[in-house]
Amino acid sequence: MRIGQRKISVIKCFGLAATLLLLSLFGWWNAQHIRPVYAAGLDTDQELAGHPLDTGTTVEGGRTDMNASGFIFHYQIFGNKDNHEVAISGYEYNGQVEQDLILPATIKIDGETEPFTVVGVNGSVFSGCNYIKSVTFASTYKWIGAEAFKGCPIVSEGISFNDGMKEIRDRAFYGCPLLTKVTIKASTTSIGTGVFANCTMLNMIAVESGNQKYCAVNGVLYSKNMDMLIQWPAALTVGNSIDGTCYIGSATCPVRMICDKAFEGCKYLSTISGMYATVTTIGEQAFYGCTSLSKVKLPSTVTKIGNSAFAQCAPGLIIECDKGSVAENYAKNYGIRTSAICTVRFYDGGLLLKTEEVAVGGSATPPVLPERSGYTLTWSREYTNVQQNLDIYSSWKQNYTVTFKDAYSGQITEMKSYYGGSVTPPHWVRQGYILGWDTTAYTYVTKDLTVNAVWLVSMTDGVIEEERPQLGDTRTINNIIYKVTRTSKSDPRVQAVGCTKQTLTTLNIPSTVTFAGSNYKVTSIGVGAFRDMPKLTKVVIGAKMIKISKTAFYNCPKLKSITIKSKKLNSVGEKAFSKSYVKVRVNVPNSCLKKYKSYLLDGGLSSYAKVF
Repeated sequence: MRIGQRKISVIKCFGLAATLLLLSLFGWWNAQHIRPVYAAGLDTDQELAGHPLDTGTTVEGGRTDMNASGFIFHYQIFGNKDNHEVAISGYEYNGQVEQDLILPATIKIDGETEPFTVVGVNGSVFSGCNYIKSVTFASTYKWIGAEAFKGCPIVSEGISFNDGMKEIRDRAFYGCPLLTKVTIKASTTSIGTGVFANCTMLNMIAVESGNQKYCAVNGVLYSKNMDMLIQWPAALTVGNSIDGTCYIGSATCPVRMICDKAFEGCKYLSTISGMYATVTTIGEQAFYGCTSLSKVKLPSTVTKIGNSAFAQCAPGLIIECDKGSVAENYAKNYGIRTSAICTVRFYDGGLLLKTEEVAVGGSATPPVLPERSGYTLTWSREYTNVQQNLDIYSSWKQNYTVTFKDAYSGQITEMKSYYGGSVTPPHWVRQGYILGWDTTAYTYVTKDLTVNAVWLVSMTDGVIEEERPQLGDTRTINNIIYKVTRTSKSDPRVQAVGCTKQTLTTLNIPSTVTFAGSNYKVTSIGVGAFRDMPKLTKVVIGAKMIKISKTAFYNCPKLKSITIKSKKLNSVGEKAFSKSYVKVRVNVPNSCLKKYKSYLLDGGLSSYAKVF
């Protein structure tokens, strides 16, 4: 037992010695780092220590009433005490009246021969203070801490920065509801994010000439080289109007980054009509709380969008963006509606001629190029009913000559076409005969071509009887050329293969036609039969139609009305209705509505067309 007691006594002694040693070390550290500050004329023993922290805890120091308004300030030594610099770390105010706050330049501390210079305001010091209607900084102030005056009712142009102000930190004047204009001094070299965000009456930010870091254009704060848009005043009306639209950046204002909170609280803003192609980054909460913002158009150059960039905007906000872009993915992740835009680029060889943005399902307009002798300009891809980004290249196709001859009369007509194109044969008349042709190769030209007239009916003893046509024979009735596709007496059929008058405005394709006293069902429309008819506005298709071949009505830009009477249609070929009027109305039998709509869309009909 004695041995055990001795051990306990030794341990107690060692613990006491260790405790005394730690207390001595702490006392030495305190002497080096904590300094009492006594404001002139005040009896206080409060101690002041450490370096100021913008948003951290500050140690209250010497209090002094340096302001006739009745505010009492607390101070904190800033940096090395030998520099004789302090920052405001707190305040007291027991009044009930809004005051013009004039911040002191120096304070006198008891026991010190030299006054201490006040060089800054710590973070959050006056945040939410409801009694500051203006603030004036003495010439000694170099910085203002984060959220230092957040939410203060500073009126009009009530911030008076000094000529030596260097730094204004994040959200220093965030949400000051009565502030209308601020002027940044030439000396300022650092401005944080959201410094003046959500100041709902702020309509102008100015920057003194000579500032090397910042500039202002039309009331908007930018970095000096204008690659960063730092703050758009919340009450700024675009172009001194109230249209609520905004286009960000230009060739002379190459904005790369829209900073955090840059547009926060801009309640007048309704539309971002576009951004210049230099914009790559949209910061966090950049458009937060823009409650009227309902439409934003973002370019494909945007590769980074911060959290909550478009939070608390108008209900039903739509982001217009390129299909598959970062913006589209962002919108989907945040539950924002999108209106995808496709970019169509037209090239001539390797030269970019034109870039056009087209809404999905819309049509682009190709550029006009100088003519090339002996060639016709075509394009490598369709530019109607656009569904994705497209690169379209010019294709100069060689021209060919199609020569129509009549051995009987000696008539000759030459027509020009390009590779893959078609021509309309001449309409010659010979009494007692019906004109046909020995080939239909003129409907898809691949070379120079001669087409001979074939007169299908002869006269005997003054009586003209039309011979029964053979398979492949053609007849022209009411400007429509028909080709016999089936000769059986029980089910004779023809196909509409062309038109002799390309300037027709109305085309009526009947259910049947009569040849040599027999009725032939019109069951199909041939490849390219009525393509490139610039004035065609209305088409009626008869009740026996089964098939409409590819490119049948291709490039009929004024075709606005189509009626399909047939209930037997089972096929509409590729591009049959491509490049027709985008809002064409198509009337079909009610029982076939769903099926026919699918056929027609597969055949190139615009998604904006109405099928009913």
